[in-house]
Amino acid sequence: MILFHPRRSVAKSIAMIALLPLTMLACAKENADADDFRDGVPVREAAELKVPGTSAQTSALTASGDVAAVKSALLGQQAEYYQLTRAVTAAVNTGTVSILALVKLITTFPPSHLAGDTAVWGPHTEPLSPNTWRLTVTRVAPHQFQYQLDARAKTKTDADFMTILSGTHTRAVTASGLPIEHFGAGTFTLDWDKAAMLPEHDNNVGQATFTYSRPNLTDPVTIDVDFKGVRDDKTGEIHDALYKYAATPGMGGDFQYRSVQDFVPDPGNTGTAKETATIHSRWQETGAGRSDWKLSGGDVGATDVTTNECWDDNFNSTWKTISYAPLLGWGAESSCVFMMADYATL
Repeated sequence: MILFHPRRSVAKSIAMIALLPLTMLACAKENADADDFRDGVPVREAAELKVPGTSAQTSALTASGDVAAVKSALLGQQAEYYQLTRAVTAAVNTGTVSILALVKLITTFPPSHLAGDTAVWGPHTEPLSPNTWRLTVTRVAPHQFQYQLDARAKTKTDADFMTILSGTHTRAVTASGLPIEHFGAGTFTLDWDKAAMLPEHDNNVGQATFTYSRPNLTDPVTIDVDFKGVRDDKTGEIHDALYKYAATPGMGGDFQYRSVQDFVPDPGNTGTAKETATIHSRWQETGAGRSDWKLSGGDVGATDVTTNECWDDNFNSTWKTISYAPLLGWGAESSCVFMMADYATL
C-alpha cells in the first residue's frame, strides 16, 4: 500500500505550479517565433492593384476572365478604356489572389518544424485534395525573409516536390521597429507551368514575377509584373507582357501595360506578324482619368494606331479620339483631367 504523504504531495504540487509559468512562457515564445515567420510572407494586400470603381465591377470583370471583354462606350456612357484598365488589373489580381490566400491559410496552422531561422509548414494535404503542399520560410536578417511554396501529388514522395511560388519579403516597420501588418516590399515568382503538372490546378500557364513596394498608409505603392509565356484567354495565344502600377494614397494612380501578340487582323492569333499594344491609364483620387492606347509594328505597318479616351468622376466617357476613324470620336479634350497624351514607355 502506498500511503499519502502530505509534505511530499505539497512539495510536488508546488514544484508543478512553479513549472507552469515556464511552460506557458515556452509556448508563448514558440507562438511569437512562429508569428515572426508568418509575417515573413506577403499577404494579398501587399501586391493588390487598386483602381477606382465599385466592388461589383471588379467581381464581374474578374469573373469574365477576359481583359478584352469590354464594349465600346459612347459619350456619357461608361468609358471603354476605363473598363479595360479595370479588366487588366482584375486579371492580374486574379492570378495572385488564390496562391497568396493559400499561403496565408497555411500559416494559420502551427508550423511542423521551427528551429533557428527556419520555419516549415507541412507537408500537408487537405482531406479531399489530390495535392500536397509545403511552405518553407527562412529569416535572412531582421524583418527580411526568403520563402518557397512547394507542391506535389499526394501519391508522390517528397523528392517530387516542385516550387510553385518563391520570393523574398522585407517587412515594413514602425520607428520603434515593430512590423506593420500588410505592408512591406519584395519580389516573388509564380510558376503556373509547374502548377499545371499537379493533379488539381487552374488554367494559367507561364510564369509571372511580381516586384512590389507598399511601405505604409501614405507613401506611394508600386507593383511591377513581368509575364512570360502566359496565355490569352480569348485567342489562346502564348505571349509575354509587362505591367507597371503606381498609386499614391489620396492622390490617384497610374498604370502601364505592354503586350506583344498577333492582334491584327482581328480577332488575332492568325499566324501573321505580331504587334505591340500598350496602354497608359492615369486617374485622380476622384476616379476621373484618361487612357492612351497604341498599336504598332507587325501588320499595322509604319503608322501607329492610337486611341485616347477620358472619363469623369462617374467613369463616364467625356472625350474619345480614334486615329484610324476620326468620325467615331466625340467630346472635347478640354474635358480631360489630364490634357496631354502620354503613351506607355515599357
